Amino acid sequence: MASRPDFRSLLRSSGIRRRELLMAAVSSLIAWPMLNAGAAESSEADVSPRAREDAIRRLPMRELNEETQRKLLSVVERPSIFRRMPTKSIDCDTDLYLFLIRNPEVIVNIWEIMGVSNMTAERAGAYAWKGNDGAGTICNIELVYGTENLHVLYGDGYYEGPLLKRKINGRCVLLLHSGYSRGQDSRGYIGNQLDVFLTIDNVGADLIAKTLHPWVGQTIDTNFTESAKFLSRLSLAAETNGSGMQRLSDKLTKVQPPVRDRFTSVSASVAERVSVASSPVRR
Repeated sequence: MASRPDFRSLLRSSGIRRRELLMAAVSSLIAWPMLNAGAAESSEADVSPRAREDAIRRLPMRELNEETQRKLLSVVERPSIFRRMPTKSIDCDTDLYLFLIRNPEVIVNIWEIMGVSNMTAERAGAYAWKGNDGAGTICNIELVYGTENLHVLYGDGYYEGPLLKRKINGRCVLLLHSGYSRGQDSRGYIGNQLDVFLTIDNVGADLIAKTLHPWVGQTIDTNFTESAKFLSRLSLAAETNGSGMQRLSDKLTKVQPPVRDRFTSVSASVAERVSVASSPVRR
């Protein structure tokens, strides 16, 4: 049986880096997962036109209203930066995973409690959040489409801080594809792929994008990878240390009570779901 993880060391072992600039902040708020469970993981992001065109084709435009279509197309048709994250596969409870993707303020509050990040995320609607990375970035995020296999998010905001001489306004679209499988160890695994589109609205956007792309890309890649690892560790903690998860839930003062209660309920049932899935089938 796995030993009980110490929560402080578990959470701080994640290499979550300080979020700076619009895209790093937005992707960190929502990003966590990647495509076709069981697929081989790639080690580098794909920035090719082919990957970008494939991502656009996979947008569920027929399922969206005209206003949402307009907002998405204004970003994806001519992005300043496009990046398809390396594919990842994580050991994570499905219900907990979906809950955290759809309630990112819970993860942000946990990071704050453990001293991992100064970022804040405030729910502004049923599927909307206002984020602040504590380093100059303010952003608004909206989940415009969501199923078990696909989440589409739109964000807009700005960066105004010491890294650049002027304020930068931007918009982004995130496509998070998720697939589910069960390994030979009878545990559930979630594979994911994240497509990132970023448009910088300032004059000289192309120059800004070329200057920032290497740095922003590295920051997004690192935060994305470490965020995925964090979800897996949190799921393990829920599986093996229910009392610790309850104490953690009690400390979530930056989330609405119904969301906190749901987190308590979902995390408390992780161990039971893992036990049922791992039990041999009786004939």
